[in-house]
Amino acid sequence: MRTFHLFIFSLLSHLMLLAQSDTLHVNDTHTLALVFPDPITRAITGHPNYTFGYDTDSPRRLGLLQGHPGTDSNLLVLTDDGLAYSFYLVYSKKLQEGYWFVNVNKSIGNVGPDGLLDTLGKGIDYSTQPALKSDSIQYRKASTYYLEKNNIVLKSKRRDGIILRLRDMAYYGRETYIVMEIENRSTIDFEVDFVQVFKAHGNPRKKSSYQKLGMEPVYRYRMPTTVKVGQKQRFVFVVPKFTLGGAEELLLELNERNGNRKIHLIYN
Repeated sequence: MRTFHLFIFSLLSHLMLLAQSDTLHVNDTHTLALVFPDPITRAITGHPNYTFGYDTDSPRRLGLLQGHPGTDSNLLVLTDDGLAYSFYLVYSKKLQEGYWFVNVNKSIGNVGPDGLLDTLGKGIDYSTQPALKSDSIQYRKASTYYLEKNNIVLKSKRRDGIILRLRDMAYYGRETYIVMEIENRSTIDFEVDFVQVFKAHGNPRKKSSYQKLGMEPVYRYRMPTTVKVGQKQRFVFVVPKFTLGGAEELLLELNERNGNRKIHLIYN
């Protein structure tokens, strides 16, 4: 396994040529928290002026980044699902943000044994998210089918000119396919930070009795990064099969990156 990881990191420089890295501004007086979609298994910075801390004993999604004055550098991160992420590091006296939820579509490719070869041979296609499971072909075909259906809107929520719609929730095999849509009727482009899916129970006004159970998607299809003014984008989350009880609700949370627009949609 160690030899395999060393092989992967020797090839990541090639992957970086195929994808544009995001720039992170860091310094030595504040910590920038990075939360990845899956637990971090390996990370390395290109210069000792920058340090990235993460739990090596019990992998978690959170990593903490700091830097000292000097040359720019880069950060490479591998996560448990086989995806690789690349960031360009710049020292700044003031941070632009204190935390960042890293979206899965920011990955530069899948560095699993099969995904690595596909990435090197074909480049990166951001229109479809990298495979998270071995049966991703089935997920993609089913997602395409449900995405193209003329489904009605089950529920929608609007705030600050942004509309989040739940268009379909279909069961197929051992998974549930959740079709969502974001429409931008505001005057500013909407950069998607993250979309999360929960199964909720109880009254949200009574914190002692309110519970949210997060449902991590096993596959994402056409997850958008930016919804421009006047546009709408539809996408699919594939989650393990579930049902809603009489007192349970489906909760969808949409957050804007580098902005304050948030939408909570409840469906029961």
